[in-house]
Amino acid sequence: MNTVKVWDRFVRFAHWGLGLLVLGSFLTSDVDRLVPIHVRLGLGIFAVVVARMVWGFIGSPPARFRAFVRSPREIAAYGRTLVRGRPELHQSHNPLGGAMVVALLTVLLALVATGAIVYAGPEFAGPLGSVLSRRAAHAVKEVHEGLSALLVAMIAAHVAGVAFSSWRERQNLVLGMVTGRKRAAGGSPRPASQPPTGMVGRATRLTGAIALGLAAAVTVGLMLGIPRRAAAASPVAAGLLREYEAEARRLRPGFGAFSAEEGHRLYRAEFLHDGQKVSCSSCHTPDPRSRGMTPAGKIVEPLAPAANPERLSDRSQVEKWFKRNCKQVLGRECTAEEKGHFVTWLLGA
Repeated sequence: MNTVKVWDRFVRFAHWGLGLLVLGSFLTSDVDRLVPIHVRLGLGIFAVVVARMVWGFIGSPPARFRAFVRSPREIAAYGRTLVRGRPELHQSHNPLGGAMVVALLTVLLALVATGAIVYAGPEFAGPLGSVLSRRAAHAVKEVHEGLSALLVAMIAAHVAGVAFSSWRERQNLVLGMVTGRKRAAGGSPRPASQPPTGMVGRATRLTGAIALGLAAAVTVGLMLGIPRRAAAASPVAAGLLREYEAEARRLRPGFGAFSAEEGHRLYRAEFLHDGQKVSCSSCHTPDPRSRGMTPAGKIVEPLAPAANPERLSDRSQVEKWFKRNCKQVLGRECTAEEKGHFVTWLLGA
């Protein structure tokens, strides 16, 4: 069978990269402690989708939207010929495949947008969470979950469609997305049209490179910053740290600075009470971003602001928590230095 080179490396990378990112996002969507990973995967999806959309205007000819986006009438006509077993071969996506590409990109962007609001959970700590009320955010969360279910159905339809089209067109479309080659129309190789050359070509490639570079830079910045947005020191937490620092220096003039490592050590430290070893993690779990449970069976919301932005947002509640829990675990009240270490660690957890 004669074949022709169709899919460039970027298209193949975007295709399989999106598949892996989407799979990872589904596997991390229902586990609280994996929410930061879920968010980063979502940002990765956003980066690939934006890059693919840019490539749809400045990429190789078969990768451009104008090569495979067709009108509803053309899509329906192709569907009829496909069912009858006489489909026309297309150098780019066939009309049905092109429609699926547009639909998938649209749904993925909608998932990223709604995820940015709900932050993949009930804590609503997403970068856009503050623009909506909690009630509205709950509604957006339902939309996010509905879109996730829709995406699963679309992926199933996509896989079935690829299998059916491969059978009708007598070619392996899956392998084609690996090698970049497809069966040539008319049974003979037909080279793909070349992108513009000369000044126009250089300008096009430069514009594409800048657009892709900006998309990558913005996404990397978001990947590094958004998952820890809720962990940024709130005015209350910052004020508490200043108070604890002043008290620590008063009690110990040689005090240097608060240490997240010391805060983590304090969180894990075990103390013996009534013949049993207890620690902060006994109720709050080893991961402060996960929900815990008291010995009485009461659910305890996550300690880390990254998973529960209400933590460290009320000074009286913070002091109340320290007073109660320090006595329960340490058998005494915590010092200002210990509180500062602990808060510093929580803000980065």
